[in-house]
Amino acid sequence: MEHYPTLRELLEGSEQSRQLFSKFTPDAQVALQEQRQSIHTYDDLQKIAASFEERRRGW
Repeated sequence: MEHYPTLRELLEGSEQSRQLFSKFTPDAQVALQEQRQSIHTYDDLQKIAASFEERRRGW
């Protein structure tokens, strides 16, 4: 699995990550970019997507 120094570089270098990120709401995309979370791999992004889905379902 490729590791990128920043979310921006992850999205630029990984088509799979870019596709997943595009499924997030615009608000979620902005929040992730502003928070500078430790998102360096597709797996990191998948974990956040799962978290968003759990919140959406009200868990």
